[in-house]
Amino acid sequence: MLNDIERFFSGEYVFLAANYFFFAYGIALMTMYFAGVVLANRAIRRNKKKSRFLQVNDIVSATDIPSVSLIAPAYNEGLTIIENVKSLLSIQYPYYELILVNDGSIDDSLEKLIKEFKLERRDATFITQPIPTATVKYVYKSTLSKYTHLTVLDKNNGGRADALNAGINFATSELVVCTDADCIIEQDALLKMVRPYLEEYHSEIIACGGGIGIANDSVVKNGVMKELRLPNNLVPMVQVVEYIRAFLLGRMAWSEINGLMLVSGAFGMYPRKRVIEVSGFDAKTVGEDLELCIRLRRLMEEKELPYKVVYLPETLCWTEGPPDYDILIKQRDRWARGLWETLKIHRKLFFNPKYRYMGIFYYPYWLFFEFGAPIIEFLGIICIIAFAFFGMINWTMAVLLFTAAYIVGCIFSTAAIFMYVKNFNHYTKPKQVIELLLAAYLEPFLYHPILVYGQMKGYYKKVFRIKSGWGTMTRKGFKVSDT
Repeated sequence: MLNDIERFFSGEYVFLAANYFFFAYGIALMTMYFAGVVLANRAIRRNKKKSRFLQVNDIVSATDIPSVSLIAPAYNEGLTIIENVKSLLSIQYPYYELILVNDGSIDDSLEKLIKEFKLERRDATFITQPIPTATVKYVYKSTLSKYTHLTVLDKNNGGRADALNAGINFATSELVVCTDADCIIEQDALLKMVRPYLEEYHSEIIACGGGIGIANDSVVKNGVMKELRLPNNLVPMVQVVEYIRAFLLGRMAWSEINGLMLVSGAFGMYPRKRVIEVSGFDAKTVGEDLELCIRLRRLMEEKELPYKVVYLPETLCWTEGPPDYDILIKQRDRWARGLWETLKIHRKLFFNPKYRYMGIFYYPYWLFFEFGAPIIEFLGIICIIAFAFFGMINWTMAVLLFTAAYIVGCIFSTAAIFMYVKNFNHYTKPKQVIELLLAAYLEPFLYHPILVYGQMKGYYKKVFRIKSGWGTMTRKGFKVSDT
């Protein structure tokens, strides 16, 4: 007994417990990734089979397809606003409207829009607004016949979620697509996004997410992606790898078992009536996309209605990723705070059998692995420093374990890259594939630690109740071609 007590206080038991815990957590995480590879492959095959039966041309010619309202908030986007709006107006869909929400911009965004699209100001007070928002001052419509499906809302600043809610209030379509004004959307994106709503008969589609790609240093002409290039800088380059892995091995895999809890705020489609039923996006959280998706799922579970949240693997929307570490940290800080807020709001789900798989499995996964991963990694660093200080680490074994973990991580990234290159028409040149692989192999050293820092910074703010909103995301804008 005395020996056991002595060993405990000497740290030996703590050392063993820490080793067993981190090893078990790592094995569980790798098992999840392996399952993701299997499920993603199955989902890709199933999606290809479906696309053969209902092709884009069939949807274009159909007369019974649902109408779509595309909603894009904008705040101080004067640098790129015209090019971005032209991109959104170039989308191919028979029945859609574009609602651009100027969320209290203090730059020249609105003036540029008025001049370019010959906008005429109209009163906004007569519109029924089921979701409370900051005041919408005016509605602008184009006097040009080719822009009749463009509506610009000028409102007081209320944040992104509030701007989306304003757009939903003014929308007249069955489905709403929420995006960002600085995104480049593929011209046939809506035709592909609406496909699940036409194919599914047994369950209601409450959310559909499209693939998001990084378009830094790519060339845009007339709002259309003319030439897709890999970013020149390391930070956005690694984000390409991160997005490919996250969307394929993460969201696509979860979609296959109807466990998807997040539809990206950059490009997501929802039934308008359901969004209004749950009172729209939550303007009190910076993770409004995740929170809305979970709230929609809760609604359907409580009503005991069959439903699905689906993900389309094709990259349908291109966005500008953070170009440097400073902006990247701000972004992941915000994402971490949004995740914290959302999990807290919906803590009732935790192991609650009333919500079936969402309560028993999906929510705990997000809590332990999405929310918990950066905390575990941070604690792991602290433990290594502490155990090294007391001379308790077998450095040979430590190096071997680190090497094994590094190799396994590279294998998953490599698998995701080759799955993407094989099945989708992007980055197919050998030089591009090599660059993506190099970025994947450098990610654990030059990128991932920065992510952990940004996430822990967000958690720190929540623990000590430091107020912080969206922050400023400086964008350079896409390369615009005149030829």
